[in-house]
Amino acid sequence: MVTGFRERIVCTAPLMGLVLLAAAGCGTGEKARREAEMAALVKQVEELKKGQDQIGKDVGKLAGEMKALDAQAAFLVGETKTAATDREQLKAASQQQDGAVRALRSALDETNQKVATLSVPLPAPVAAPKPAVPTPGREATAEKLYATAMASFRADEHGQAVLEFTELIDKFPKHTLAASAQYWIGEAYYRQRDFNQAVTEFQKVSDLYPQSAPVAESLLKLGMCYRALHDLPRARETWEQVVKSHPRTEAATQARTLLASLGGGRSPR
Repeated sequence: MVTGFRERIVCTAPLMGLVLLAAAGCGTGEKARREAEMAALVKQVEELKKGQDQIGKDVGKLAGEMKALDAQAAFLVGETKTAATDREQLKAASQQQDGAVRALRSALDETNQKVATLSVPLPAPVAAPKPAVPTPGREATAEKLYATAMASFRADEHGQAVLEFTELIDKFPKHTLAASAQYWIGEAYYRQRDFNQAVTEFQKVSDLYPQSAPVAESLLKLGMCYRALHDLPRARETWEQVVKSHPRTEAATQARTLLASLGGGRSPR
């Protein structure tokens, strides 16, 4: 019996060795697996740490960029406020200029209406003036005729004045008052808005009495007649002649002003 038991032990011993070896092998495999898992976890932790470091760097970079954007935004806000202020100032200046332009345009329209009104020739007086009757027994002199004609002119009896000035010229064509008489004939027609006849009479002053004092004034009025007749080129030409030929006269001063009002050219000095 003992022998049989011993035999069974001898028979089962190899089997037990195999079981122990298997158990040992299983223990070794589990340890290796766990070590591999730990190594993998460590590697993952390291990778996560690296990722966190990179994220930290990225966050720092983004924070810097955000600060830069904030500064740029603040600058743009300041620029926007400045631009808004500039726009308001430009708007106010534009409104002021518009008001000034409207005022100038209104004044120009009013002036043009006045000029248009003055440029319309009025009908000549119906009643013919009575010729001057010399005082019996007293010879009429150039001075007396001139004084009589000027009295008629100042009384707005322009037709009578024309007759009396014409009589002076006919009787005393070489007298120094003849040139002045011719000028006032032109002025009489100008006052009556008969600009075409006034042109003829004013032109006679420079044609018949080129060295006389009234020449400059007659040329000035001649240009004004052309302007009233809407012949601006001839008006400009006449006023430039005044400035060039009689630069130091009062007529030349007025001619420069009239030339400046025409614009589009420079008058001679």
